[in-house]
Amino acid sequence: MILTVPKGARASWIILFLTWLLWLMNANDREIMFRVQPAIVNEFKLSGTEWGYIISLFFTAYALIALPAGIFADKLGRGWRRKKSQVWYMIIFTTLSILVGIKATCLHLWQFMLWRVLGMGAAGGAEVTNIAQCAEYWPKEHRGFALGLHHTGYPVGALLGGLATSWILSAFGSENWRLVFLFTPLIGYLLALLLWVSATPQSYQQVNDYARAHELTPPDDEAEPALAFKDQLIETRRVLKDRNIRLTVIGAALINFAQTVGLWFLAPYIVFTMHQQDTAGAIIGVVPYITGWFGQLFFGYISDHFGRRNTLIFLSLWYAVSIAALVFITGISMLWAVLLLWGLGLNAVFPVYYAMVADHAPKASGSAMGLLLMLTFLGTLPASPLAGWLIDHFGGWDHPQGYLIGFAVGSGAAILAAVLQCFTHDGAPRQLLPAGTAEDPR
Repeated sequence: MILTVPKGARASWIILFLTWLLWLMNANDREIMFRVQPAIVNEFKLSGTEWGYIISLFFTAYALIALPAGIFADKLGRGWRRKKSQVWYMIIFTTLSILVGIKATCLHLWQFMLWRVLGMGAAGGAEVTNIAQCAEYWPKEHRGFALGLHHTGYPVGALLGGLATSWILSAFGSENWRLVFLFTPLIGYLLALLLWVSATPQSYQQVNDYARAHELTPPDDEAEPALAFKDQLIETRRVLKDRNIRLTVIGAALINFAQTVGLWFLAPYIVFTMHQQDTAGAIIGVVPYITGWFGQLFFGYISDHFGRRNTLIFLSLWYAVSIAALVFITGISMLWAVLLLWGLGLNAVFPVYYAMVADHAPKASGSAMGLLLMLTFLGTLPASPLAGWLIDHFGGWDHPQGYLIGFAVGSGAAILAAVLQCFTHDGAPRQLLPAGTAEDPR
């Protein structure tokens, strides 16, 4: 089989590009907080446990908004209508990020926490609708490719955010860490406007016409009439009863747990135990994203041809090996090597999860993706307090033992995610079925 880049309607590529840019901004907004962890911890005099609980609070908001945001987006409509919710979520979380960046509105810890809780909640809503809109602008035969390419915006956004953070800390000093939140989100307003004028009934019709002309599944053919709230709850319950989706969602939560203890505490690990500068801590956390964009594009495409299940098992084991390797690092060079290898699978797993959910729940993909996102991030909630507790219990920020035990726990969580995925079922993608064969309903 020769792997080729799928063709799509012009509108498909335009919306893919815009949702990619918006996803880049979402990633940047989420990740920059972890790039300036040492400066925040020092200014507010936080213990590992306290910081762990604060991170969990932020992602509780992110998770709990996801499901109602998805249901609300489905209520407003599929396809081009997703912009009606996505644009406003983007504007809200961009504005709240800027409030963190203005010192007068973020003098105290409670202010920082308030803006981040509200902003992360809006970012959760933006993620659900962003991914659903991208998925619904492509026929399902190429959805894994589209979501894989779309999700390369995360490593690119995280990488650019890390570079920008390092430069700002170097130029203005660690005490001016708030400037990171002021400068980097501003482009979000422009991108929201561009999406608003680009997602139209005409552009969506172009996508469906192109699919029919090329014997693909038009996104409209997967859609049902707009569901009432009661019917959406019925659809959500149906999704929950599907063992494949249940195990996939639990696996996604375990992977996010593993990522939390394996990656999000790297900046303080580098600064406090390896005695590097804050700028080095800002850079090291984005090293995996140097290779991450390729992994997301490649594995999203691969899942269209070799199945979501097999791809997810492989990527979960990749996670486990990569995080376990962090326990044995002896210096910065080895750490770079491990993180570059991990990057190939780091975020590649998530577009495959989303593609599997979109395949199983075409009637209400916003609701189903909201459910996936909610449970995925609920899986991170125990991770940050656990990692913080381990750091405090084994000597504090300046001692490596707590971090290393956290890495080992994260590796175990990734192994469990791989085991669970072995009990799921994934039918062959539609374009590979022999002529006259009924499609597996999965």
